[in-house]
This record gives sequence, structure tokens and C-alpha cells, in this order.
Amino acid sequence: MPDDIVSQMKDHLQGLQPTEVAAWYGRLANMIDQENKSIKDALAPLFLRHYLKGKGKKLIFSAPDHLKNSNYVVDVLKDHRSWYLTEKRFKNKWVGIIPRLQGKHPTDKWAPVDYLPRVLELRSLVEIDVKWFTDHTPGDNDLMTSLRGFQLCTQCHFFLSNISGKNIKVAFIFFFASVIDRYDFDPDEYFPVPNPDYKNPLKLAKPVAPDQEKIFVFHRNAIRMEKAGLAQPFDLQSKPWITGDLMQPAEIDPAKNLSRPF
Repeated sequence: MPDDIVSQMKDHLQGLQPTEVAAWYGRLANMIDQENKSIKDALAPLFLRHYLKGKGKKLIFSAPDHLKNSNYVVDVLKDHRSWYLTEKRFKNKWVGIIPRLQGKHPTDKWAPVDYLPRVLELRSLVEIDVKWFTDHTPGDNDLMTSLRGFQLCTQCHFFLSNISGKNIKVAFIFFFASVIDRYDFDPDEYFPVPNPDYKNPLKLAKPVAPDQEKIFVFHRNAIRMEKAGLAQPFDLQSKPWITGDLMQPAEIDPAKNLSRPF
């Protein structure tokens, strides 16, 4: 690890009272907002403020464009479509349409009827790579510092036709996506962040590490805030959005050999 990073590994928040730690986190949220020039509806300051002021209430938010269009999210959404169409296995199991048509789904067996509306749902993990002092897009950097790892949920509505034929046609009506997560901190982890007290722009009597532009924040200090009643973890969920790019019609082989047991 480079020497300049090692020099920042000191826990600058350790000696502060919980109220002082909370005030520093509040200044961090304000600085992220003030210095953000490229991200509309950034999530990191929104979630951090809710952690400090929301009293644990669930947060429902509109998914910003940089979440919906992130390559991390789009790649997993493409996987969801493939799982629905039984093109590849999900967690080593065949899922989606074909097992249901073949009667191999343990709880959901479909009758071979044309033009019957169908609905399927899936949930899987999206993880934003942790990059310290390296390149992320501004949008993915916001996701890394706000969500990092989260559940991506989808629900697709579609019709099947040509059920009696060799290839079944799949016509998607809607393909919804949403995000769910829990905003909390692991006391054994730490993370580098910009320091809002660098050069003491607010002329504080006790600025935190004013000679350091970036510092490592040890999450054990967030736990101290929680124990003092100054912050509280919370569940969060995005409002669903329609993923139009995934709604192209498809064809599937209802006789596909699903050799591995469901």
C-alpha cells in the first residue's frame, strides 16, 4: 500500500464524542452534495442523512439514471432475462418458463394454454467493485459508497403463444426492476472518504484532520453513534422502473433437455 495511503490509516474519529462524530458525518454529506457536479440525485448523501435523521424508518426512493443505467445493474438484468427464458442456470438450477411448462417446478406447474398472461419474479445480488483511489464512473462511485452490494429484484409480465409448436413465442408486456437493501455498517470495516474538514473551510474550533484531504473512516465509530441514539440503520427500496431494453420478443424450446435435477 502506498505511503500516502498508509499515512491516512489513522482513526481520526476515534477520540471524538458521538455527537462530534455525527456532526462530521453531516458535514461529509453536505460536502458530497456541494462538490457533486455530474450526478443527478446522488444516493450517498441521501442515505447518509437518512441514517443520521431518519430514526430507522424505511426509505423509499426513486431510482436515479446512474443506478438504472449502471453496467453493473444492466449486466445482472440481462442475466435475469436469460434466467426467465431458461437460457442458463440460476444458482445451478434451471428456472424460468421451461421448467414450469415441463412440470418440473416443484410449486408452479403451468398448463399449456396459449395467450394466458404469466408473471415471474427473481432476486439476485449486485456488487459494485470496491475501488480505492482508482477509476469508477461518477455514477458507479456513488453506488459504491451508498449501496455497494444490494439485491436487484425483477418482475416480468408476458404472454406465451404457439404453445403446441416446436418453438414457443414469448412476448413481454412489462419488465420491472427495483432495488432493496439495508443501510448499515460492519464495525470491522473501514473506507476512504474525502474529508470535509480539509483546510477547515467552516473555520471550526475542532476540525477533523484539517491537513488530510482524504481519511479512512472506521465504521466502529458509526456504531458508537448508533449506541448513542444519533444514527440508526434502515431498510431501503427503490420504486420500480421499466427496463424496456429487455422486452424484445423471444422464442424458447419447450422440449429443452433439463438434464440436471431442478
